[in-house]
Amino acid sequence: MTRRRFALVLLVVAAVVFVSLVLPARRERAAAQEEYALARAERQRLRVRLADLDRRTSEDQGATAADGAAAVRALRRAALQATNGLPVSGVTVSTTASAQGTIAARGQLVAEGRFVDSLRLTRRLAAPSSGLLLQSVSLGVAGGAVRVEANALILREAR
Repeated sequence: MTRRRFALVLLVVAAVVFVSLVLPARRERAAAQEEYALARAERQRLRVRLADLDRRTSEDQGATAADGAAAVRALRRAALQATNGLPVSGVTVSTTASAQGTIAARGQLVAEGRFVDSLRLTRRLAAPSSGLLLQSVSLGVAGGAVRVEANALILREAR
């Protein structure tokens, strides 16, 4: 009889442990999974919203200027900001203002550096936040470095 009673006591203890520990832990896990799913959905919604806002602000910051002088200054500033912090040399920026048409200013940036730095420079120039519209970009070999020649423009603001 003692074996049966011992088995019965073990069964009762196991049932009590299951009911008191396992079932609440399962409920907590289910609640945590639901909370995590909601947080993931919210994160995705916020990412989409942020991308939309970034796109809108980059469009608003677009490459436009009221007059040729402002466009030339903006073009030079954007070109020099793109080179800021990069170990490139031989940087020259030449700009011209356009008196008529939809283009307010044209410019050319020439720089030399390592291949990786040249690619970083072109990525910065092509970024919507630069405010430039790239017309052409060419990479070539100059000695032991890579030469970047980028032609950019800024549009005249609509009146």
